[in-house]
Amino acid sequence: MLPGADFVPFLSVPGSENAFSLMSASKGWNLAGLKAAVAIAGAESAAQLNGVSPYVTDGASHVGVQAHTAALRDGGDWLDALVAGLDSNRRLLADQLADQLPTVAYQPPAATFLAWLDCRELGLGDDPAVTFLERGRVALNSGPAFGTGAGLGTYG
Repeated sequence: MLPGADFVPFLSVPGSENAFSLMSASKGWNLAGLKAAVAIAGAESAAQLNGVSPYVTDGASHVGVQAHTAALRDGGDWLDALVAGLDSNRRLLADQLADQLPTVAYQPPAATFLAWLDCRELGLGDDPAVTFLERGRVALNSGPAFGTGAGLGTYG
């Protein structure tokens, strides 16, 4: 989560006693591909974990388990520094857009390194990413492939 965002742990929500939460260090510590995760059971749902498919529960990577353990045990300071850097980049982007491209709508994210830019007001057609690449040599992912999003139209 970036500064200013609220986080509500799933298992703290009323009614989650019969639920479980899955988490992994894959995104935060860039460990994607090192198969490992942690299942955390609500107070009344530990037995439900026994019904999870063996495709999910078996075969965790030894290296993945070690990397996830190290990240969760000792990687807090590194993650804090990463989040601070992402927040700095988020604020820089917002400032630059406001100054240089004020017609581009941008809602700073709560917990991602991605930036969703609404470029419809620029009049660049159905896929502004093509124009950004051709004219500015800036590669962006095309918004339509991501769907409509919340209040961002087709360039979410």
